[in-house]
Amino acid sequence: MKHLLSLILILLLIPCLTGFTQNKTVVNLTEACHFESTNIPLFAAYAEQADKEGLPKVATFFRAISKAASIHAANFQELLTKMGVTVTPIKTEISLMTPELNIQDALKLIRIEAGINYAEYLEQAKTDNEKSASKALRLARETEQQSLQLFVNVADALANENTKILPAFYWVCPNCGNLYDVPDPENECSFCNTGNGKFLKVI
Repeated sequence: MKHLLSLILILLLIPCLTGFTQNKTVVNLTEACHFESTNIPLFAAYAEQADKEGLPKVATFFRAISKAASIHAANFQELLTKMGVTVTPIKTEISLMTPELNIQDALKLIRIEAGINYAEYLEQAKTDNEKSASKALRLARETEQQSLQLFVNVADALANENTKILPAFYWVCPNCGNLYDVPDPENECSFCNTGNGKFLKVI
């Protein structure tokens, strides 16, 4: 009888434990949405400053990563809305530095997101069997990892005072936010298979 009562208690607790785990994924998605949402105006401000300092190609890159951040944020927002969660906007504190320091700051933010935060969030979503959340987090993480070399290219060009070698425009996948720095990208996005006819051109 004692064992039966213990089993009943465990069965009653399972829904509570499951709800707690799912809430953790919701918290993670909310944080991810905040990350990306704050990056949108930050990178846009960096772009504006680069333009003012006569670095149009650096400004173009900042506009491109701002657009990518907006796509990631929208994907997370859509998921949270479906889960019945309202994300409260948070105020973005923007401190402008030199373009050289701005690109290093942006690179640091992306490395933290793609290398640490999203890896943890993705593991939690897999544990929770939240497939849609897993997909959105995986795409954000992988596309940001892919963009790391582009950040390095811009940083090197600034350090060598040779920004003329940077691309005049970038293509951004509207579905996953992946960046392409070539004039004619492949037929479809390598991450989400979106056709290149839908890619957004950022100049």
